[in-house]
Amino acid sequence: MNILIIPTNDWVRAPGHGHINYIAESLAEKGHKIYAWNFDLYKNEPVRRVPKKVVLVKSKTLPFRDAALFFTFNALFQAPSMFKAIRKFKINVIINENIFSGLISFLVSGNSVLKVFDYSDYFPESASIYYEKSSPTVRKVVEAVTLAINNLNIKAAHICLSVCQSFINNVRSIDSQKPCFFLSNSVDVVKHTRHMSLSNQLNLEQTDGNLSPTLIVMGVIDYWLDLITPLKAVKILSVKFPGIKFVIIGSWRNQEFKKSIESFIEKEELEDNVKITGYVSDDELVRYLDKASCCIMPYRTDFYSAVIRLPEKLFVYSAHGKPILSTPLPEVMSLHNEHVLFFHDAEELAKTASILLTDYDKWLRLSHKAKQFAQNHDVNILAEKLEKILLANLKK
Repeated sequence: MNILIIPTNDWVRAPGHGHINYIAESLAEKGHKIYAWNFDLYKNEPVRRVPKKVVLVKSKTLPFRDAALFFTFNALFQAPSMFKAIRKFKINVIINENIFSGLISFLVSGNSVLKVFDYSDYFPESASIYYEKSSPTVRKVVEAVTLAINNLNIKAAHICLSVCQSFINNVRSIDSQKPCFFLSNSVDVVKHTRHMSLSNQLNLEQTDGNLSPTLIVMGVIDYWLDLITPLKAVKILSVKFPGIKFVIIGSWRNQEFKKSIESFIEKEELEDNVKITGYVSDDELVRYLDKASCCIMPYRTDFYSAVIRLPEKLFVYSAHGKPILSTPLPEVMSLHNEHVLFFHDAEELAKTASILLTDYDKWLRLSHKAKQFAQNHDVNILAEKLEKILLANLKK
């Protein structure tokens, strides 16, 4: 297959990566020709990842700092280049993760091209988060317009992919006859199970024969995360575990949010217990996670996205065999994973973490459950699943 991917963001420079990126690279390893549309929204940022056997398709872009304006106007501006690329590379499958440029790719492609909408995020909320400071009216308008475009993508696609059951239900509410396939987030189990020693600069304490009292949260850091609750829990735990560390790993999309968290850390005198790393490479992330005792998924539950989240963190943490402490996310709860324990407040989080830090047998059992779960969501397994879906529907 010759597959063109319209990603959610810049493939090589964005702080995070799309749902399909690593799965696509696995498909390329299997011999398919994979092309990814290149967005240079972060052209002044360093290269964070190099695509493996995926060819980036470059096109001139209109310079906008505002992400919403960048994707909206460049979708139209790049339409002729997209039309030419689809024919030049003899594309027979388009996988669209970007509701603006992806919709254009659907419109300019021929009838013989299989159009796949990868419904991997709740785009109205993702778009309106950029307008956090704007009035509620502006945010509602942004969400309404984005939702309308999202629904157009669903209608224009031949098939949809979904990262959770809630999105499948959304697709069926818009078009009851539209085929929609569940394709969860993935994890490269081999990469995340390499045992790599930490250098002293990481400053994570570990006691021989005991669990290191280290809690970690990783990912793109923004308002959708509730970091105050785990920080309060660390304050409680520090009485019993004076050397406890809470490590926050990832790029901060909003500097005001970062300042508010740093202010809280200073106010609660937690400077010695909290480490904020910023963005780290994949190899560094593996090193950090390897030494964690527990990992945290502290999502705010007042966002609609909390209802539909089945986050990548779940799969990455599990690959490392880590028990997970999470706010009660319905999609995660529906999986009934024994290694995921839920908390509603700081006291409950601290109590559960304390049990795991002092009961090694329980920790070990949950660690085993976590690794079993991750094996079923390895990137190569999901690549094979996607390959079968595409080939079957391409014949149609």
